[in-house]
Amino acid sequence: MLIGADGIRSGVRQALLPEEGEPLWSGDVLWRGTSYSTPFMTGKSMIMAGDGLQKIVIYPIAPPEPDGRQLINWGIQHKATEAAHRGDWNRPVSLEKVLPHVADWHCDELDIPGLMAAAAKVYEYPLVDRDPLPSWSTEKVTLMGDAAHPMYPTGSNGGTQAIIDARVLAYALATGRGLEFYEEQRRPVTNNVVLANRRDGPEVVLKLAHQRAPRGFADIEDVLPLAEREEIALRYKQLAGFEPATLNARRSWSVEPSPE
Repeated sequence: MLIGADGIRSGVRQALLPEEGEPLWSGDVLWRGTSYSTPFMTGKSMIMAGDGLQKIVIYPIAPPEPDGRQLINWGIQHKATEAAHRGDWNRPVSLEKVLPHVADWHCDELDIPGLMAAAAKVYEYPLVDRDPLPSWSTEKVTLMGDAAHPMYPTGSNGGTQAIIDARVLAYALATGRGLEFYEEQRRPVTNNVVLANRRDGPEVVLKLAHQRAPRGFADIEDVLPLAEREEIALRYKQLAGFEPATLNARRSWSVEPSPE
């Protein structure tokens, strides 16, 4: 059996779909880097901010060092002004290309321009995916992860879906259910996630807040009430398959005995 887990430029997928062509580009790029800085807010907090044109995501990825500094990951999503190199995740760019886009960003808890200026390297990622497929498998070949369902990083969900693919595929093979069961369980879910991420997934709250209060607001409850925010988050969790009740219902996948 051949399992194509070889990424968005999968050779296995290309063999199955030789006419598919290049990944589909959204027109946005994501600039990413890591910087050492003093911890912000709780030291474990995540900041997401933006509107329909640009947004930033910032969060720590390591505990504080003895000198008090902390390694922080950050990303800026922005409309591209030139063609991107589709599917190239290791293209370095200069800080001078990035910093003007955050020069006027202000956050009481964190110096955003200063954080990004402290990065040793910055990489440019094109925001690309591929259209959902009507089938992943032949009798002895299938796809998983980005080879099967590359998606925008909206919702930080690409790696999660690949892990769930692996779990379900292992269960399907170990219990004799085969590729048909694997694809039946995974392809509809991941197809829906790909499409939801094109609509901004759970991050649509940023766009909604900006649309409703483009000049800002004093109280988020007046613009985007907690109940609405929670409903948006829950809807995405259910669609993506990591809402707790859904996961608990499927725990038997790892323990159920093989059928006779």
